[in-house]
Amino acid sequence: MNSSIRVGNLFGIPFYVNPSWFLVLALVTFDFGGDLTNFSGLSGVLPWFLGFVTALLLFASVLAHELGHSFVAIQQGIEVKSITLFLFGGLASLEKESKSPLEAFLVAIAGPAVSLLLFALLTAVQANANLASSLASIVALLASINLALALFNLIPGLPLDGGNILKALVWQVTDNPHKGVLFASRVGQFFGWGGIIYGVLP
Repeated sequence: MNSSIRVGNLFGIPFYVNPSWFLVLALVTFDFGGDLTNFSGLSGVLPWFLGFVTALLLFASVLAHELGHSFVAIQQGIEVKSITLFLFGGLASLEKESKSPLEAFLVAIAGPAVSLLLFALLTAVQANANLASSLASIVALLASINLALALFNLIPGLPLDGGNILKALVWQVTDNPHKGVLFASRVGQFFGWGGIIYGVLP
């Protein structure tokens, strides 16, 4: 992460963005901004501004996910060295592993739990608030992104959160953290190769 740019601190945690983040920010801004031009009442720079705000909110969702991991780790006395946003999401860099499988499980599940909570809150807002169609579209997109973020990260293979959850469960059963890492890594390789094979199939 040496090429990442330090933005500042969040709750005492050094916060970085990788240059690749700006590419995704631009792509989301122009893609969703273009979609918003189809809504009546939105013209000029307004659709593109809303697209930019939406892109920032999407990354705020990723940041909230990583803060979920970070806050639980801090409660366990683990230093969070940094949080970095990059092309494929975010990463909270922890000083060390949790001391027990239960604590490791709680750190791992915290991120998806935050994303699912945001999905539930945004879905409730969309269903109950009388929003303009353009704003409703933004809220719906944010809700779906948070759901996708949670479900993708729950795939049970390292380096995803689901892999860390699986690692903690195997650690609990075997009383051996190394067996947990090995098993979750192999499952992660299985899903990785499965994704590659699926991608090249006609």
